[in-house]
Parts: sequence; structure tokens; C-alpha cells
Amino acid sequence: MDNRLTIREFLRVFDCIRSNGDKLEHKYQWDEIDAWHDYDGYTCWLRYKDVTVTLMFHGSLKVEYDKASNYSDFIEQCLSLTDNAPDCKRVST
Repeated sequence: MDNRLTIREFLRVFDCIRSNGDKLEHKYQWDEIDAWHDYDGYTCWLRYKDVTVTLMFHGSLKVEYDKASNYSDFIEQCLSLTDNAPDCKRVST
């Protein structure tokens, strides 16, 4: 797994998409990345092509994908989003 994004970064990406993306029914979309959460907000998801990132309560993270190239593209889009989107800056650790 690519370690350039931590769970904190993924949550930041989720919040950026939710705050700045287009709302489509129960999901938010920014370019090709979808973001949504369950009814109580304890579980959040990010999806890009065959990549799904599940962000769970208490800081658990699950990443699933079939093609490594799609995951690499997803990471690059997330990094670009946090570097360039309004009010979305990467968090220093």
C-alpha cells in the first residue's frame, strides 16, 4: 500500500470532496472520486474506478482495489486535491 496518505489525509480528502464537490443524491463527487458516508457518519467511503477506501470509526482504514495502476492514479488525485482545492491543504505530520 502507498504510504503517502494516512487515515488523517484520507479523512481530509473526504471532507474536501464533501465540502467542495458536487452533491449527487447521497454521494459527493469531485472529478472521478466519489465520497459518501453511512447514516450516522461513523463510516465513510472514497471510490475511484475499482478503488474503494473505507474509513471507519476509531481510525480504522481499509483499502481495496484490483488494479495497482488505478490505486496509484487515485493517490495522485488525492494529493492533487489536497494541494490545489480551495480550503484543502495537506496536513503536516
